[in-house]
Amino acid sequence: MKKKICFILFIISLLVVNSAISQNINLEVQKLIDLNLLNFYQGQKINKKISFIGKVSKGQLLYFVFQEEFEKVTGYKYSSVDTVFDFDEKLKKNEQKEINKLLFKYLTKLQKGSLINDKLYQLNINKIKNNEYNNLFNLLLNLINQISFDEWMSTTRQNNFRVKLFKNGIISKEKNNQLRLDISENKLKSPLEFINYCKNAKFFDLSKYSNEPIVYLKEIHKLTSKILPELSFTNFKFEIKIDSLESSIDYTSHKLVVSIKSNNKTYKQKSFFLHNNTDLNDNFFIKIDKEKYYQVFNKILNDLKSNYQLHLVKYKFINKQKFENQNFGIIALREDQSKIFRDLKSYWNLSYENFDTSITTTKINDVISQFRTLGLFNHLDKNEVLKSIDIINEKKINDLNEILSSFSEVVLSFDTELSNLNNPYEELLYEYSKISHKEFNPIKVSDNFNLNNENVILNFIFNNKKYKKEFKINRDWIDTEFFKYLNDIAKKHNLSGKFYRLFGDGAVVIYLTSEQYNYIRENRLLIFADQ
Repeated sequence: MKKKICFILFIISLLVVNSAISQNINLEVQKLIDLNLLNFYQGQKINKKISFIGKVSKGQLLYFVFQEEFEKVTGYKYSSVDTVFDFDEKLKKNEQKEINKLLFKYLTKLQKGSLINDKLYQLNINKIKNNEYNNLFNLLLNLINQISFDEWMSTTRQNNFRVKLFKNGIISKEKNNQLRLDISENKLKSPLEFINYCKNAKFFDLSKYSNEPIVYLKEIHKLTSKILPELSFTNFKFEIKIDSLESSIDYTSHKLVVSIKSNNKTYKQKSFFLHNNTDLNDNFFIKIDKEKYYQVFNKILNDLKSNYQLHLVKYKFINKQKFENQNFGIIALREDQSKIFRDLKSYWNLSYENFDTSITTTKINDVISQFRTLGLFNHLDKNEVLKSIDIINEKKINDLNEILSSFSEVVLSFDTELSNLNNPYEELLYEYSKISHKEFNPIKVSDNFNLNNENVILNFIFNNKKYKKEFKINRDWIDTEFFKYLNDIAKKHNLSGKFYRLFGDGAVVIYLTSEQYNYIRENRLLIFADQ
C-alpha cells in the first residue's frame, strides 16, 4: 500500500513538473508545438535557448526550428561551416511533385504559426510552384534569409540610419525629408539605395553597362569623377596586360592599368582584371575590380590636400543580392564622417582609407630620389629602377615603407609564423644574403627544423668560419633571437651595414649602413619597428 501511494505521488509530481514546464514555454514555441512543427522535447531545447538569449526575432526562431529539423532528419547537429547542401540537384518530375506537397504543407504551418507573413507566404508558394526548392532545408534556409533581411530592413532601423546620415552632414535637409517619406512608404529594397540620397556619392549597377571594356571602363570612371568637381579628368587610357608580380608557373594573372590626367598631372592605377572572360553577365566581379579602381581619384585628393577620400560602399547582408558583386557605391567622406559606419548596426561595409595627405605623388617621387642618392638601388640597373617606379605609380601608397617593396632585393618581408616548416632558417639566411647584396654571404647552410623537437640547430659557414646556433621551436613561430643573432654576426665581421626591422605586418627587414640609417631616420623617410 505504501509503495502504491509513493508511485501515485511520483506520477502526480511528474505531471506537476511537466505542467509547469509547459506553462513556462515561450508562446511562439508552444504554437509551433501545437502545429506539430516541433515535438515537446524540441520545444524545450529551443525554449532554453530563448531563456538564455532573451527576446529573439522570427528569423532567429526559424533558425532554431531549422536546426532541430536538420538534427531530426540527419542525426547530426547543423554546422554552417561543415555542412554542404546540393541545392542544384534536379529531381525527377514525380519526386519534385512529392517534395512540393511537403513544402506546401510545411509553409502553411509556418504561416499559421506566425513565423512568416502573407507576403513571404505568397512569394514562396510561387517558388514552390516553379520547382525552385528541391528539399525542406533549401526552403528553410531561404526563408531564414528572407525573414532576417526583412527584419534588418525594418522601418525603425532604416530611420535610425537616416538620422545618423543627416546629423553627420552626409545627406541634405531636403533629401532627409524625402528619405523619411520613402522609408514610411517602404520604397527602399536595399541598404545601398541610401546612396541615392547622399551628397558626394554614386550608386553603380554593373548590369547596366556595356560588356566592352573600351566602353564601360570610361563610363564608370567618368561617373566616379562626378562625385566631387575636383576629380574631373581628361586623357582616359587603359591597358590590360600580364601582371608578372601576381602570376605563377600555373597561373597567368592580368592587370588593368588606367591612366588619367588631372591638374596637369598624370595618374595611374592598377587593378585586377580577368582576361578573355565571356561570362560578364553572370559574374560581375570580373567586370571591374571595385576594391581598387577608385584609388586613382584618392591620389588626386591627396595631392590637393583634400579632407575627403573616396570610399567603397558594400552592404553587409550580401545574400539578398542576386549577384554578389553587381551593385556597389562610391562615396566621398571626411575622416570624422567615415567613423560613423564602423559600428555593428551600420548598413554599410565601408572601406578603410588613409587620410594622411602628406603622402602626395610629389612626396613619393622625392623619397625615391633620396633613396637613389643614398645608394639603396645601386644593385639594380637603370631599367630595373624605372620598372619599379612604374609599379609604384600604379599603386595607392599609404605609407612610405610600401615604396621599397617594389624594388627587388631591398627589403625582406616574411611572416613570423613560419610558412616553410622544412628548413625555414636556412631559407631566411639566403634571403638575408640577398638584401645585403652578398656582403653577408653564408654558404653550406642547413637546419634540422622539426615541429616535434624543442630546438632547431642552424649550421653555416661565413668568411671561412663555421657557425652553429640553436634556436627554440615554439610551434611554427620564429625565435626572435634570430634577428639579434644575425646582427651579432654582422658586427663581429665588421660588415658595412646592419639589419634593421621596419614597421609592417610580420617581419620587414632592410640592410643599411649607419650613414643610410641615420639619414633615413632623421628625415623620416621610413618608419622603423621601434617607432
